[in-house]
Amino acid sequence: MLKSKSINMIEGPVFLPIIKYAIPLVVAGILQIFFNAADLAIVGNFAGESATIATASVGATGAFISLIVQTVMGLANGVNVSLSRALGARDSDKTTRIVHTAVLLSLICGVLVAIAGLLISPFAMDITKCPPEARGKAIIYLRIYFLGCPGIFLYNFGSAILRTNGDTRRPLNFLIIAGVSNVVLNYIFVKYLGMDADGVALATALTQYLAAFLTIRCLIHGTDDTRLYVRKLRICKDEFIAILRYGLPSGASNAIYSLSNITIQSAVNSYGASAVAGSSTSSSLEGFVMAAIGAFNSAAIAFGGQNVGARRPERLKRIILSCITISVIVTLVLGFGIFLIGDPLYRLYVPKDDAAVSFAGERASVMLTTYFIPAFSGIFSALAQVFGYSFLITAISIFGIFGFRMIWMEFVYPVWTEITTVYLCYPISWSIILVGNVVVFLIAYRNFTRKGILK
Repeated sequence: MLKSKSINMIEGPVFLPIIKYAIPLVVAGILQIFFNAADLAIVGNFAGESATIATASVGATGAFISLIVQTVMGLANGVNVSLSRALGARDSDKTTRIVHTAVLLSLICGVLVAIAGLLISPFAMDITKCPPEARGKAIIYLRIYFLGCPGIFLYNFGSAILRTNGDTRRPLNFLIIAGVSNVVLNYIFVKYLGMDADGVALATALTQYLAAFLTIRCLIHGTDDTRLYVRKLRICKDEFIAILRYGLPSGASNAIYSLSNITIQSAVNSYGASAVAGSSTSSSLEGFVMAAIGAFNSAAIAFGGQNVGARRPERLKRIILSCITISVIVTLVLGFGIFLIGDPLYRLYVPKDDAAVSFAGERASVMLTTYFIPAFSGIFSALAQVFGYSFLITAISIFGIFGFRMIWMEFVYPVWTEITTVYLCYPISWSIILVGNVVVFLIAYRNFTRKGILK
């Protein structure tokens, strides 16, 4: 019998349990973003006269780091969806097989990505047109970051298991420990050991492994069906296919999002080091808003998946309305709050570069005021995936993110060549995706509630 550690997702009220589930995820997501934010802030403040170059070298890698992190989080959604349905159905054997398959799969993927990353780092900086003065440091930063990929995969897959089982507290605690350690190591490596981009990359990689170690240790000492036994680690065919079925479309969608950002990053890089530093500053702050969106998407998957698995369609409307309401409100408050504070926050990253502060403000004026659109869209996307419509959701993302943004950069940007034009493609593409996600969700919801059909 499964023992939920804190939250009953298939009985009782919905609104407050969703908040209880999501708040630790919001904080955990913020702490993950804080890894890169701390890198930018510390090199910007303590790297001496080369601070702008060091900040630009870290910022220039942002699109590729986003590609890694977002793809991992997308694949972890496969664990979330498949495990939530197994937990809702009270299928103990399937739950155990999913846990062990997921952990081994995460380790294999992490190692493969690390090896590939070491090889492609110079090429990655070339295709993003990294400013020449920042290229060398950026390659070093990216290579060290790639070395931490096994830790990134293990933590995200492991924490997905804990959270789907209702335990959101311990993954948060592990990230707090890792986040504080990251800041301390950043400061020591840059301030006292004379390192810059390489130092903050090393600190990030080490603390990713710390978070992974604490998470896996927690699973090993578990007391229910999600307990991890090292001797049982194996890839079970059916569970492997299920994780990939739900995770690959989400991972591919996130990867496409990041690939489109690489093209956009190339356009930003052409404006010089201050533009890269300023854009990276705003992007880092946007990450805190995206963390909230991701948390409520995860809540929608966990609550929706368990109720779908338990065949409780009557609860889905309350889950939908609660997730949308909370996610949009939180996103509006965070986005506009950060935007209205403005310059003082930007100067935490680039205190000595007025041009970079100006570039940060330009990006923030477009981005931070429109994140409520993906907040709204993400809930419909998450629940459509729970119903088994992952590939259709991915197709919409490919069109809206990759297709539209490539068209925009190819035909609109050359006519209206201002940096603001680059950023405008984000809210417009988000709106296109919102319409598509709502349509797919309505089809999936109707099929399940009227006909009991799940894909």
